[in-house]
Amino acid sequence: MCIKNSRYIAVLVFCFLLSVFSYTESLTNRIIVIDPGHGTKNSGGKIVNYGCKSSHGTKEMDVVVDISELLGTEFQKKGATVYFTRTKKDFWRIAESQEDDNKQRAEFANEKEADVFLRVHCNWAPNKKKRGALVLWYKKDSEKMAETVYKEIKKSGIKVDGIRKQHLVGFEFANVPAILVEYGYLSNSRDEKLLKDKEYIKKISRAIVKGFEKHFLIRNNKSNISEKE
Repeated sequence: MCIKNSRYIAVLVFCFLLSVFSYTESLTNRIIVIDPGHGTKNSGGKIVNYGCKSSHGTKEMDVVVDISELLGTEFQKKGATVYFTRTKKDFWRIAESQEDDNKQRAEFANEKEADVFLRVHCNWAPNKKKRGALVLWYKKDSEKMAETVYKEIKKSGIKVDGIRKQHLVGFEFANVPAILVEYGYLSNSRDEKLLKDKEYIKKISRAIVKGFEKHFLIRNNKSNISEKE
């Protein structure tokens, strides 16, 4: 009886360790293109994609670069390959219009054959009480991904504003799965403070990464079942 129980426990432990290994390895070698919104000038040096800013002067195009750097680090910890559409070092993208800029960023993700084109933004609304993280998606290949990421953000205790399907130029030209995460509202004073708080950014970024881990684990499991059938 003891031998049988020991074998049963050993099998359970093995299955648990296997699931943990699969979970932690689900982002290994995945290609993630992180796209900090805005921050674009035309060939004449005029800003053509500015983004929003708070009443205190906090600019979205500045904040999202800082956020993206922390987010990228969290993905890299999980073994993912990360590319950025702009960084602190290469702050300004060059495009003749906002539409051209959005198209070029999507095409960059296509060229990298990204597993994820992850767009990072801050939100703004006339209603100063509106706050929280928002997840957007457009094409069918991104719906489940967006839902899983949204659930993980919500589960982490982060204030959420919702999830919805929305047409955007960057989504339209992306031939790879793409979602957009609005980290919070610069029009809300509480959110503005949080968007400058590294611990808050790490918390929401880790929830996002966990969402992608779960998404790819589920997809891998479905793929393995299909192959066996």
